[in-house]
Amino acid sequence: MSSTGSLMAIGLMSGTSADGVDAALVRILPGARAQAETMGFLAAPYPRDLRERLLLAGGEAGVLTDEICSLHREVGEAFASAALEVASRSGVRLEKIDFIGSHGQTVRHLPEGAEGARGPLLPSTLQIGDPAFIAARTGITCVSDFRARDVAAGGAGAPLTPWAHRILFSRESAASAFLNLGGISNITYLPPLGAGGVFGFDCGPANMPLDALAGRITNGEKTHDADGGLAAAGRVCPDTLAELRRHLYLERKPPKSTGRETFGEAFVDETIEGIVSRGGDLKDAIATLTAFSASCVADAIRDFLPTDPPLAEVVVGGGGVHNKTLMRRLREALGDLPLIESDARGVSPGTVEAVCFALLAWGTLTGQENNLPGVTGAKEAVCLGNITPGRNFASLMRRFLDSA
Repeated sequence: MSSTGSLMAIGLMSGTSADGVDAALVRILPGARAQAETMGFLAAPYPRDLRERLLLAGGEAGVLTDEICSLHREVGEAFASAALEVASRSGVRLEKIDFIGSHGQTVRHLPEGAEGARGPLLPSTLQIGDPAFIAARTGITCVSDFRARDVAAGGAGAPLTPWAHRILFSRESAASAFLNLGGISNITYLPPLGAGGVFGFDCGPANMPLDALAGRITNGEKTHDADGGLAAAGRVCPDTLAELRRHLYLERKPPKSTGRETFGEAFVDETIEGIVSRGGDLKDAIATLTAFSASCVADAIRDFLPTDPPLAEVVVGGGGVHNKTLMRRLREALGDLPLIESDARGVSPGTVEAVCFALLAWGTLTGQENNLPGVTGAKEAVCLGNITPGRNFASLMRRFLDSA
């Protein structure tokens, strides 16, 4: 058990790109304004075969239930290994870690339902990565399945991290925004500290279609356009970009969320067809989609974020920060609005989402309402997540009771 007055947690995250597990070791300091300090971080890539199977499971066709059943355990084992490794590399004994918050791996996210082969499908979401195996291998209590509780409350189940972004990035006397460039881009509006009105939503695709195209361009040698070099070698097709910017998702008002179901392989295929029909190639497609990712963000800020008070800055995190072409396009699209990488505000870009799920788990274990109905569209504020007891569960609960 960690020292009195602070908690030690691990946050585990894998996004829509399904490239691996991000694990952050976090010290949480509760108080009138909670604080989080990153003590260690690990990005653990999935083995190639596992990633390919996860992309199939999350694709339009899907896979059989026995494959999902096995993947549920395999992903749980991968998450547990990442938790053990980040603790080991940080020199922290497992008995010093109080709890784990695991997002899991999304294989289906249907916040509005869908039309199935045998009729309508209900609003639902599925993240795999069995927390029982995380708790069994680490001995640490695990909080998981955060999105399902928000969907049960009538919400979209996403984005959930604005609740934690408020803790990490709110400014005393200025409005700002936090932008996450993951597989999907999502943005959180942060009013001055103490003021109401935090909200957020998914802007549109970011790295997910770019990753798919990077794999096609390099015949599988690259899983993503890490530095934006592939996009820089192509030419933006203005007619295709204009068509993309008229996508129906972008016209919808928040709250809203999206994912692979809307911007997955079928979307990439349609974009390539449009580019090729105009004389372009795959590098032109990735250049155009990179520009589109930037425009989704800039258009979302212009169309949906408050202007009074005006934004002082946009803080950006996520893997897309390393894509120089995407960041250049973003700065061009945002004009005079400052774009600040999150490490300048105390959290390294790659660690933000994993840190957020450590904070969300803390909210769950302390009984806080850790969704934001103004963000997800839920009918009420609720306490998210399911708790899987580890060997430390009884002592952890006694600690929370003693501090109540």
